[in-house]
Amino acid sequence: MRKFFVLFTTLLCLSGCVFLGAPSGTEKEFHAAVVSVKAKRYQEAAVAYNRIISDSPGSALAADALFELALVHAHRDNPERNYTRAMHAFEDFIKRYPDDRRMDEAQTWISLLKTVQDLKKQNEALNESIEQLKRVDVRHEERRRK
Repeated sequence: MRKFFVLFTTLLCLSGCVFLGAPSGTEKEFHAAVVSVKAKRYQEAAVAYNRIISDSPGSALAADALFELALVHAHRDNPERNYTRAMHAFEDFIKRYPDDRRMDEAQTWISLLKTVQDLKKQNEALNESIEQLKRVDVRHEERRRK
């Protein structure tokens, strides 16, 4: 009887592992996107994450994909990083998944991205002021020489 129980339990575990272990197409696509990020193929990852979001909007993987998509848009090594897109993706994440455990992290990212955008605008304004001052200085120097 004991041998039967051990054999039955083993078969039950193995059959459960077989059914539970086979990833779905969405899971495979998510894994491929993660691999793409690690390989620094950010555009490829973004396309995969967007496909998961649109094909399986109610799934847990869609929440993960949207959060990861936002991170891809803000990634420091992404040559096409776009803080505006990242911010919109985080805002969309908050709107779609308000009870997600990463809510605070998404809000922190939004705050940081807004700060970066504000600083970028200030920097551009300061650079423009510097250029104007240089032009004024050149004109002043020309007048002085005459």
